[in-house]
Amino acid sequence: MRKQERLKKILNILSTSKYSIPGQQLAERFGVTRQVIVKDIAILKAQGYDIQSSPKGYSMNKNNKLIKLIAVKHTPEQIEDELKAIVNCGGRVIDVSVEHPVYGELSGRIDVDSIEEVETFIAKLKTSKPLSIINNGVHLHRIEVENEDQFNCIKRELKKRKILLD
Repeated sequence: MRKQERLKKILNILSTSKYSIPGQQLAERFGVTRQVIVKDIAILKAQGYDIQSSPKGYSMNKNNKLIKLIAVKHTPEQIEDELKAIVNCGGRVIDVSVEHPVYGELSGRIDVDSIEEVETFIAKLKTSKPLSIINNGVHLHRIEVENEDQFNCIKRELKKRKILLD
């Protein structure tokens, strides 16, 4: 299969899937290595396609969702409560980013949209330190929501917890 044909098929798969598709699964489907798929995804991103990479695989914003940015501040002990508040309002936490004094902006993928995924993320975080400790808890999240009502719910819940920065 030629590369251009494979790129079109990858786009079709990602644009019609409700779930993230692992790179290894794409590689097996097209009879190529996972590294070839990594390069293909990089090419598609460079062409302007909104493809997200996460530990679950690749997904594509279907343009019917809104991506919002929020600024928050909290302690490491409040991370679980923060994430659960967001997903309980229907949001998906895409990532976290902080401003590092030497490296500039650093970000890490979170990619949670259910209570179970939040709990799994929190369990993994126990073996590490959150990025938010860099700036005394101040950080940004990109959040995916279906509509403004969900986003307003998230802001209300985070404000109630004194986590949202205005």
